[in-house]
Amino acid sequence: MTDLARQIAEILCCEQRFLILTHYRPDGDAIGSQLALAILLKNLGKHVTVWNDDDVPAKFRFLPRSNLICRPPAEPQDFDVVIAVDVSTWQRAGLGTERIRRKKYFINIDHHVSNEKFADLNWVVPNAPASGQIVYHLIKAGGFPLTREIATCLFAAIFTDTGQFSYSNTTADCLRVAAELVDAGLNVGEISRHVYESYPYARVRLLQKALADLKLADHNRVAYTWVTRDMFEESGAKREDTEGLIDYARSIEGVLVAALFEEMAEPGKIRVSLRSKHPEIDVNSIARHFGGGGHREAAGARISGHPKDVETRVLAVITNAITHLGTAPLKHSST
Repeated sequence: MTDLARQIAEILCCEQRFLILTHYRPDGDAIGSQLALAILLKNLGKHVTVWNDDDVPAKFRFLPRSNLICRPPAEPQDFDVVIAVDVSTWQRAGLGTERIRRKKYFINIDHHVSNEKFADLNWVVPNAPASGQIVYHLIKAGGFPLTREIATCLFAAIFTDTGQFSYSNTTADCLRVAAELVDAGLNVGEISRHVYESYPYARVRLLQKALADLKLADHNRVAYTWVTRDMFEESGAKREDTEGLIDYARSIEGVLVAALFEEMAEPGKIRVSLRSKHPEIDVNSIARHFGGGGHREAAGARISGHPKDVETRVLAVITNAITHLGTAPLKHSST
């Protein structure tokens, strides 16, 4: 891994034209990692382009240089280096994949266990809590300056993907990295306020509707809810406002797996998010059953079908995973 980090660092130093991509519907790790790399390369005097199919979520627009992120253009472009960060499959980078005409180097930096290693150089560390932590180690390997702007972006990446350092992926190394980022001068309170205490009222209305629809299944070991197109329209919420809603289902005592079903704008398409609270329940495997992927404790998929049919199929696979644990029912379900 050290040799690969140094090889990538050398490419960053030697080449000039860079494109940085991440996945559509970007989260804090995606945006933070993408911006940290962009700022690093800008500081090195490089020509940097940053694309994403979706706008930067409102709560991450405070991050330094967030205005660098734009939609892919109509015409393909040439680059020396294309970097996909926090992207497990090339398709998840969206329209940007179709707007690259030529490239010399293709780099993949990621921490998803489901990563398909689609690039020429694949730095994939499944046990890293966030792609932002891998970017941090790249900076250290290259001897690049860790500025306050870069540290702020990387802290936001790690902070969000560890659930404010509350998930089981919060390792000692992760906390040491976070401490060094804080030493670079960032404001932890400011980041926390922007990310977790600045939600629009429309999101609260969406949460209210989603919680009203929340159900328990399989002896209360599964909690799930829906976010429908009607809910978006009635609440005025945006697609990005669904982030974090699943945590309310996951937080219920006795629940082992939480699921959030979201009707996408495209008819017949359902986005499913999954979370596990049991070390032996791998929701990445469940998601992969439906063509998705992610992490052992957090994963998702996009599934075609009628909403009720998709719900039935997903809950059946979840129930099967729990049944194979041999876990005794906690109590009889009322649903």
